[in-house]
Amino acid sequence: MQVIKARNVNDAYNSALWTMKVIGIKEQTRNGVALVAPYPIATVYNDPVERMLFDPKRDANPFFHVAEAIWMLAGKNEVGFVKRFASNMQTFSDDGHTLNGAYGARWRDYFEYDQITEVIKLLRKDRHTRRAVLGMWDPANDLTDQTSKDLPCNTHIYFRVNQGYLDMTVCCRSNDIIWGCYGANAVHMSYLQEFIALSCGFKVGTYTQISNNWHVYEHHFNLVDSAATEDEHGYPYDDDNLESVPLIGGPDWSIQFLSECGRFVDQVTNNVEIYGPYQCAYFNWVMVPLVKSWDNYKAGDTPRALQYATTIRDDFISLACQQWLNRRIK
Repeated sequence: MQVIKARNVNDAYNSALWTMKVIGIKEQTRNGVALVAPYPIATVYNDPVERMLFDPKRDANPFFHVAEAIWMLAGKNEVGFVKRFASNMQTFSDDGHTLNGAYGARWRDYFEYDQITEVIKLLRKDRHTRRAVLGMWDPANDLTDQTSKDLPCNTHIYFRVNQGYLDMTVCCRSNDIIWGCYGANAVHMSYLQEFIALSCGFKVGTYTQISNNWHVYEHHFNLVDSAATEDEHGYPYDDDNLESVPLIGGPDWSIQFLSECGRFVDQVTNNVEIYGPYQCAYFNWVMVPLVKSWDNYKAGDTPRALQYATTIRDDFISLACQQWLNRRIK
């Protein structure tokens, strides 16, 4: 196993491209030719809350990634919400309405109880526990019937309190380093980690993702070829002037936040004219202007979309959205 240690997803992404360039082996997969690491890769993020990837060549869609993270915390599996931000999500649905491997649904009710709230209860009761495990792989169905278009790539999550910080380890069976590991996963999983940490009164610690099959497909070989050096610094904001907005103000807000995640998703899916009102500030300060920005972009009014993007109070998300929109203009 090789370990990539990084400040955040930007540094990790650059190290990953160089690593794949050096060790990647071409293999034929069910999705075509891919470069594959010959052994598992572990990525360790020291500051996972710096979750937005700014690399212009990768051109990650921050609207989609952030919205999908909230959809997951809401425990949803209906494709209607996520396809609003990425229409190709519909192609992964077996029935045209739901996603079989949706992480949020598996976190919240797939196994007939809410794993997130149970993990929070356990960590609040015993900060030294080594039994805080969240599962996403269902062997009774995923192992015995693999006809679904959407089986979970990430299978298990372990939580550990380390000197007041909540560390998290995610196990992944199959990880596309462009779309998954350093794109969607870095956003979704860090949202989960931050929510559970704040719900228990802990600080956000390190986030480690262990990827058993770490790969990149042929249509992204150009990104691997463009990797410059192993230690290229991918994070462009060393002045530390950017500030993030915490998901909740403390443990007392955890139940309300999960409830409002569901309410927000329902309102967006149903195209209500006025979102809210929300008691949790994160929705008013981040999610509402983010969706309004996206809606204006889709309506063809990119200047107005940019105006809404500037009002997103989380500096990382605001900047990522503005840069993404400006690339559309150019």
